[in-house]
Amino acid sequence: CNLPLNSNGLLQAEAIADALKDEPVEVIYSSPLSRALQTAETINRFHDKEIIFDDRLKEMNLGEMDGVYYPSLKNIVPEFFHAWSTAPASVRWPGGESMPELQERIWQAVSGIIAHGYVDSVVLTSHFFSLLSLLCRILALDLSNFRRINIGVASISMVEFKEGNARLVSCNDICHLDNA
Repeated sequence: CNLPLNSNGLLQAEAIADALKDEPVEVIYSSPLSRALQTAETINRFHDKEIIFDDRLKEMNLGEMDGVYYPSLKNIVPEFFHAWSTAPASVRWPGGESMPELQERIWQAVSGIIAHGYVDSVVLTSHFFSLLSLLCRILALDLSNFRRINIGVASISMVEFKEGNARLVSCNDICHLDNA
């Protein structure tokens, strides 16, 4: 679903922008989907940098189940629901993609960003499953264990890439949302 941010989401985007206003941002990469795009634009008000849209940063393709209320999957596609619940890295969403495919897609995007050799911070705005799969890759965590990582809506995670290595600096920071 490509829905825009609601009023609460806009407040959260403002809080993210405020939290990052003093960071030395060199460029912003964003999924072209509405919520990520609006967040990137809000952050950019303090930086006036180029926003680069990359389709590889889009959310997982849920195929035929896009927009379906998650608990309903148990009745609509019970075999898939069971497999997704027990071994999520081994299944493909009906008409969509699998976690390994998503992880490869987002890692290709991040690898391209790293290859540019930016000196300052790069902001990346994306989506829940995309970011979880990226964090699993960074932490060398099997995708079947992605539920062991908690990232909330409008949270900030920071990763440092240095000399070919990635280091998770912070994860799921939501302090900026205290008043949002």
